[in-house]
Amino acid sequence: MFVILLALWLVFAGSLTLTNLILGALVAGLITLLCTKFMGYDTKRFYRGLSKADEIAVYLAYLLKEIVRENFDVLRFIYRKGQPKPMLVHFNGGVQHEALRVLVANSITLTPGTYTVKLEGDEYAVHALDEYFQVDIEYSAFFKMARKVEEA
Repeated sequence: MFVILLALWLVFAGSLTLTNLILGALVAGLITLLCTKFMGYDTKRFYRGLSKADEIAVYLAYLLKEIVRENFDVLRFIYRKGQPKPMLVHFNGGVQHEALRVLVANSITLTPGTYTVKLEGDEYAVHALDEYFQVDIEYSAFFKMARKVEEA
């Protein structure tokens, strides 16, 4: 955490001078100390999270690809003749870790044409713009990738 905070300090400072380096080290050290002592920050947990960085990068790349693809699908839908048939889809995701469930719910919301309305436990309620957009939400790669990160 110290190294990341120091790097951010130097980036935001705009210049690499001895004064910025010393001041940044003091501020980064103080923030790291306060987080460790009063907020229960665990450095070992942080570094375990960094070990999953490759899976997270793959997940983010997939999310970006899905957002772009779904944008074109929504554009096609808008220019298509006919009325939308919005629907609410309920399903279980099969992801055990709460943070990953929230990540999947937010990923579904970021993807155009769908919106996560409710997440209780492992049960999702997703509003789909049309029945076309609800196809394979339950079996989407968001859940597959979240389970893969969870297993690692």
